[in-house]
Amino acid sequence: PNIYEVDFDKYYADNDVVALTRDYYAGIGLPIDDIIDGSDLYEKEGKYQHAYCTDIDREGDVRVVANIKDNSYWMSTMLHEYGHGAYFKLNDRELPWTLRTHAHTLTNEAVAMMFGRLAYSPAWLQDVVGISAGERETIEESSRMHMRSDELIISRWIQVMYRFEKSMYENSEQDLNKLWWDLVEEYQLLKRPEGRDKADWASKIHILMSPAYYHNYMLGDLFTSQLYYHICEDVLEEDDCSDVSFAGREEVGEYLIENVFMPGKRYQWNEMIERATGEKLTAKYFAMQYVSS
Repeated sequence: PNIYEVDFDKYYADNDVVALTRDYYAGIGLPIDDIIDGSDLYEKEGKYQHAYCTDIDREGDVRVVANIKDNSYWMSTMLHEYGHGAYFKLNDRELPWTLRTHAHTLTNEAVAMMFGRLAYSPAWLQDVVGISAGERETIEESSRMHMRSDELIISRWIQVMYRFEKSMYENSEQDLNKLWWDLVEEYQLLKRPEGRDKADWASKIHILMSPAYYHNYMLGDLFTSQLYYHICEDVLEEDDCSDVSFAGREEVGEYLIENVFMPGKRYQWNEMIERATGEKLTAKYFAMQYVSS
């Protein structure tokens, strides 16, 4: 629930989220026109309701499935999915096919999440959507708290998913309904409904469709913050990295292509991260951005 006093949807209600996505990525040197042209983005009867990006052949045929509306949720989703798309598309075609992909799922998720976060960034709303400097100032604190809450809440939820799947595979004969709610109570501090004994865990699509995947979101979130600060401080040499949109800065695309996309699977993922940012994966930038801020 949106508990802070800012309605992000209103900023996108009269905008075309596809056009905003296209123009933003072009401005940072990551053109995605061909991916958009090959994607299925609008609602249809009976269509898959989730959103995802897929690399068909590791030769540049990358596609996105979505069900977009002009609101903040789908703006964030479009930025996220085309972050995946740029990573998939801009690989090194000289690499053997097996190495022509991301270093690890978490590194691809990190890029997608870095861009997806921007839909709630006052700097991005000013630079890309066109809100006034005064409006940006008005929403800055609420936006910061919204993003902070979102990141900290999902970090607890990921603990539930990770620990549930790990325990389920270790002992599939246990009472999974009880396991699920035990973990929800411990990590999310939500009390189970009295007398309920239903397979609520089975409603989570990832358990069936993307098993043993959820930890990549948390690891990806750590790398997202690490990558964001490295680009801001070392690539763009910004003095204040509290809220930077990267809009119109082609150096961002150049950096990502050379240091994240093109290396593919040449290196073990933590070596790639160290080569790209100067450090192995660390939680300190996530803490800097969302805990100590």
